[in-house]
Amino acid sequence: MNLDLLKGLVAFQRYGTLSSTAEHLMITQPTVTRGMRRLEDELGVSLFDRRVSNHIKLNETGVYAATEAAKLLKAERDFTERVLNYHHLNHEIVIGSVAPGPVILLENSKISSPAKVKIIFQNVFPEKVADNLKNLKEKLIFTNQEIMTDEIESVYLGVEYLGVEIGKSNPLSKKTSVNFDDLAGMSFLVVQDTGPWQAIVENNIPDAAFLYQADLDAMSEISRNSKFPYFFSNLSLVSSATIERSDDGGRVAVPIDDPRNRLEFYGSYLKSNRKLVQPLLKEINKIGRKINGGQILAMIKHQYLLFSRPFAVFFIYPNVILNLVHP
Repeated sequence: MNLDLLKGLVAFQRYGTLSSTAEHLMITQPTVTRGMRRLEDELGVSLFDRRVSNHIKLNETGVYAATEAAKLLKAERDFTERVLNYHHLNHEIVIGSVAPGPVILLENSKISSPAKVKIIFQNVFPEKVADNLKNLKEKLIFTNQEIMTDEIESVYLGVEYLGVEIGKSNPLSKKTSVNFDDLAGMSFLVVQDTGPWQAIVENNIPDAAFLYQADLDAMSEISRNSKFPYFFSNLSLVSSATIERSDDGGRVAVPIDDPRNRLEFYGSYLKSNRKLVQPLLKEINKIGRKINGGQILAMIKHQYLLFSRPFAVFFIYPNVILNLVHP
């Protein structure tokens, strides 16, 4: 059966008239009419009530047919998407994350895949995690919540914390640590698409303003030519952009010591992909060992290491949690 005929039926159910259906499908009204009659001929049933002159509507069978057609069209779209995603997964490993921290860490650690395929990072909305994994869009997603279902499982990876770079003229820069309430009323430069961190800072810093920047180069330029404070995290410290923004010496890195300042991360994936994901987790484990050995931390300016609590990066590989802490 021609799927275009089903698309016409579904569109008619939604828009209610032949003219609106034609406009939506970008075809002529006579083409729609011929398509509806052809569909009725192929099914061998009447789908429309034509008792009123110059006006038709779906009859009971037509409503049922349109509902079933919508399901069939969705199944066709899902089929196409899954096949394409499966093909891509044979040539690249797509890693998603609900927040940028884990991706920044891995990108700057030059992770390599044991399978010698291309690794791609992309942001994922938390509500899309399960669907993306099931539809094979990503093989591994860093999530801020544990997911345990019949198809998906998660392993605990660790915690991300925020710190804040504050201008030296601000009295808060002299403090050994601050909490969210101390930052009330301030205006911050913030990287766009910070995932769950956006709600954490907006909900817990009273009367603050957040100047979101999608372009990292623009953010670096603004930070060099202003005194706006900005956030960094224990995972973004290896980023050259984070390091470069601190090079002007006009700000001081101050830890945020607040129980609300934490974001737990899990590695979530399809159980059917467990054997495929484990080699990648092994590579992540190697990054953890490098951090623990100081190979990456040596890149970080000393001022970032003055936190009252240690920076910690946690990675897990086959059922063994490694707590990698730099004091």
